[in-house]
Amino acid sequence: MNEEFADDQIGRYIRRIQLGLRFLGHGARAHTTCRWTGLTPDQLVTVRRRSKFNSNERLRGPSPSSFAVFFRSNRHSSQAALFVSICQVVGATRPTRTIENGERLCEAFEIFREWEPTSDLEFEQAVLLLDGAARAQHVEFRLCASCAGSMLIDKMGDTRNTCQNCRRNLRRLKTNSKESSSRSSSATSANATSNTKPA
Repeated sequence: MNEEFADDQIGRYIRRIQLGLRFLGHGARAHTTCRWTGLTPDQLVTVRRRSKFNSNERLRGPSPSSFAVFFRSNRHSSQAALFVSICQVVGATRPTRTIENGERLCEAFEIFREWEPTSDLEFEQAVLLLDGAARAQHVEFRLCASCAGSMLIDKMGDTRNTCQNCRRNLRRLKTNSKESSSRSSSATSANATSNTKPA
């Protein structure tokens, strides 16, 4: 029994190290990596040194805390919604910092990077996004009422229930309808003028 317990402890420690390496590889800050893996700062320094990570390249300072970055453009909003969708697929839907959730978070981020290789979504921003979507206090993940597509809602600002693509398409339809109506009115007016001219 004691041997099984020891094996389990060793196995989880190895998983912590492997998860720490994934976090570091994705550019996570030291305090973020420690919180999610359970490694101490000293253990993380040892892992980084043995794995030959360049300490000059690691991020320092506080982690991002503003959700505004996800709403800078339609592209950023769409990519944020895609990441949250992937999180739901792989089961990374809770912000609880456990080894299992950390592994799912990394899996979701890696899938996202394969899907959107040119995206500028950083890993620390992905962590913030997962936490925000799970708590639904500042941002919320919903399905568009029109097309059922994924969308991210800014609960401090725009809370409409249709996605940007559907709203853009609706504006385009309204514009085309107005232009068509205007052309029809012009043609009718021209015909009327032509009919009233003396022979």
